[in-house]
Amino acid sequence: MMSEKILKVTYQCLHSSCVVNCKNGELFLPEALLEESFSEDKTIFKSPRDFCRLGYSQPFKVMNIEEAKDADAEDDIQEDDSKTTVDPIAALKDEHNKVLKRVEAVEAHLDERDIEGLWVSTCDLQNILHLHSGTKEEDVLFPALLGLVPFGEGLVACINEDHREIVSLIHAFREALTDGNINDKVIGSAIVALRSHIRKEDNEFYEFIKKYINNEMKKVIMAGMEQAERAFVPQEAGERKIDEKKALERCLHHDKLYAARESSLDTCCH
Repeated sequence: MMSEKILKVTYQCLHSSCVVNCKNGELFLPEALLEESFSEDKTIFKSPRDFCRLGYSQPFKVMNIEEAKDADAEDDIQEDDSKTTVDPIAALKDEHNKVLKRVEAVEAHLDERDIEGLWVSTCDLQNILHLHSGTKEEDVLFPALLGLVPFGEGLVACINEDHREIVSLIHAFREALTDGNINDKVIGSAIVALRSHIRKEDNEFYEFIKKYINNEMKKVIMAGMEQAERAFVPQEAGERKIDEKKALERCLHHDKLYAARESSLDTCCH
């Protein structure tokens, strides 16, 4: 099945005060989106929102347009080459399996009520999420999608929100571990959110964006991801030490929340 034709547009920014790198350059756009962006003379089009570093849609003058083969078209034309082309989307999907293996390790320690095992396995989970979500996706893949994927900014914002929620829950669980507590509700919420997030990325987000990524872009993105992995230094779990000051602060915070909740329910029913 052929995906929508992608065009490589060489442009010149016509904004009078443009002093940043988008003054001249190239961008990749779906043919239909480019057609919608043209002005009446068909040589000027509006840049995708947020493509310009000033944050606005700017008038761009077309210097050259040529077709950029999408991944499916290149597979049809150059079968041998496509076999050796690295696919960052496939790599990210494969890495999800590694994330789920870490989740299974956490669940096994939960079943055993092994607090020291949980201290190590949740650290391992944090590490792979930092590399996969925080670095390979947020620092490498998402910037490459800027100005390329329709509604890309909104889609990325939703994915980033999921990342923040999951990381926050795991962090809260690990803080409870330092107090000697296993908070099943918090880690349960984190695991449910993580599995749901992986399904969303695999079945919806990745499937949508991959048709806009041609083989040349795949190589660039994959190279960035490989470099990120080489530079990544995982955090050691270390010794699980109770921070008495923080533990007291958390205890007082929970006491205030409990008192506030009791106060709100303290109403006469007669």
